[in-house]
Amino acid sequence: MQSKNYLGSKTSIWQKLQAISFALVIGFLIFKGIWWYLDYDFKKDKEEILSNPVYTKGVIIAKRTYKGKGADFEYFVDDKKYNLSTGITTEFYKKYAVGDSVDIVYSRKNPSVSLLKYEIDSSK
Repeated sequence: MQSKNYLGSKTSIWQKLQAISFALVIGFLIFKGIWWYLDYDFKKDKEEILSNPVYTKGVIIAKRTYKGKGADFEYFVDDKKYNLSTGITTEFYKKYAVGDSVDIVYSRKNPSVSLLKYEIDSSK
């Protein structure tokens, strides 16, 4: 079976399957690239934090469930406020409420690079 494309020439089912396959492969590669970048970014932050870790307490200032569970935290270093926004597990989401205190680990060299302590513990 053939149909005419927008240029007026005929396209076969084989050509349509090739186009769909190509689009799927490109979509998959883009997805994998984003996944790799996010994983690399986490590993880079974790490595920097573990080279000079400082442990502190932070406060949950917001929780969200849009596109997965996440939370926003604030913590202070030398009277300067820092924010951490990250995804969290369902267990963490259920266990803690807005206003609760949580353990945060940050880099002594760059206090804005931080992770929740449980993220570092669970990724060892």
